Amino acid sequence: MESNHRAALQKAYLFQDIGDEEYACLISCLSPQIKCFSKNETLFFVGDLVEHIGIILSGTAFAYSEHIGGDRTIMSMLTPMKVFGEIIASTSIKQSPVTICAASNVTAAFIRYENVHSMCTAACMAHRVFIQNLLKVIGDKYFSLFERINILREKTLRLKIMAYLYSLRGGDERKTVTIPYTKTILADYLLANRSALSKELRKMENDGLITVNSRTIELLFIKR
Repeated sequence: MESNHRAALQKAYLFQDIGDEEYACLISCLSPQIKCFSKNETLFFVGDLVEHIGIILSGTAFAYSEHIGGDRTIMSMLTPMKVFGEIIASTSIKQSPVTICAASNVTAAFIRYENVHSMCTAACMAHRVFIQNLLKVIGDKYFSLFERINILREKTLRLKIMAYLYSLRGGDERKTVTIPYTKTILADYLLANRSALSKELRKMENDGLITVNSRTIELLFIKR
């Protein structure tokens, strides 16, 4: 693995609280593979066998499910340092329920799942910390899914948009957020039509609820 990829991978949450020397030993044990994908290229399809944990090093991808009629639902966005495939790889079926597609050029690291649960001797403590971090990632995804459900259960598109924008604040006090992807993908995420989404955003701006500057949005509906 090239040094720049090794350095980028070390920034991932899975390697938090692992020192440089322990990290070097752990990487030798985990043997991650680096793969590059072009924009719109598929990382894996629904139904594919998933035996690796993936980590996005650069670029953005999204996971989606496709309906019989051809419509799709965005399940999650994968930005740098995001982990994917860890839950699927840990199941007995190991078949992906979603397709993951690159929204831009993507570089990702793939770690074979059996290398994760097979404890090594050279970096035993680091391996334990890695597994603890992995469990935290899985727990965080549970709450992220719960948050998504709360957004989609809102009765109107306006309320869905407001709930989504509010969630982008990440618990801090900022009133300006940046949407991490296009309106088309956002519309899929909110189970809405793209033109309806654009129209509602304009209405919200006219009503003094938000100010839109490309993907950056000021949340005027939040009162300090």
